[in-house]
Amino acid sequence: MNSKCKTIAVVNQKGGVGKTTTTYNLGWELGRIGKKVLLVDFDSQGNLTMQAGQFNPDRLDKTIANVMAEFIDNYEIKSSVEDLIIHKEYVDVLPANVELAGLELSLNQVTSRETVLADVLEKFKSDYEYILIDCSPSLGLLPINALAAADSVIIPVAAQFWAVKGMETLLKSVAMIKRRINRKLKIEGILLTMYNPTYKITRDMQEAVEQYFGEAVNVLDVKIPESIKMRESGPLALSARELQEIRKDSKPLLGIVNAYADLATEIVKKENN
Repeated sequence: MNSKCKTIAVVNQKGGVGKTTTTYNLGWELGRIGKKVLLVDFDSQGNLTMQAGQFNPDRLDKTIANVMAEFIDNYEIKSSVEDLIIHKEYVDVLPANVELAGLELSLNQVTSRETVLADVLEKFKSDYEYILIDCSPSLGLLPINALAAADSVIIPVAAQFWAVKGMETLLKSVAMIKRRINRKLKIEGILLTMYNPTYKITRDMQEAVEQYFGEAVNVLDVKIPESIKMRESGPLALSARELQEIRKDSKPLLGIVNAYADLATEIVKKENN
């Protein structure tokens, strides 16, 4: 086991809040400052896999689901995992596809079903300093596995109406996993995304999040700005920084790049303190 490897789950049972964007861009910025980073796509939709340039994830022969299935069958991983990793400039990506949905159903029959991912990730920890897990928008067995494997949790929350709805359930789930399965688990913080302080609804949602959860859970100082141009990053398989280098006139994109760079720096500083 590599005690120097930190695993962070990016989780929220609500979709469309920026989990994949955060996983990819935080990982990219950690990689830029010299950290070895593995991103784990843990959503059967394969959005992170597509973000990394594999636009047809269901055609992949081998994914995280296959590795987990091998572990379930043998209680170890004998096959090589190097050939399934997608290598990008600053991050490596462990891909996923629709087979992960089938695996989630089969996990119900497995002994210690909540900790399969934690056991699988031990295979990778010696090669990386950070592992970031992009979780599916649910509170099923896959996110539970991610929480059981993680050292900490980042909760992206869109600064939009109903942003607070469901947060209490998520925090209770995190507390339950910490109590029963993973005592080292902690919440890194709530990350406000799609943030535009010129909108009253954004200011109201920020106030609501800080009022309801600010004392119990850290609301991160970093805010991820809203930018319509970020929608281009997925189809182009680019990080925010790569996209900003193309769209040099976009101040919102530059704000997103700087925000994720600041978040990466903050996380590294915490580890060094």
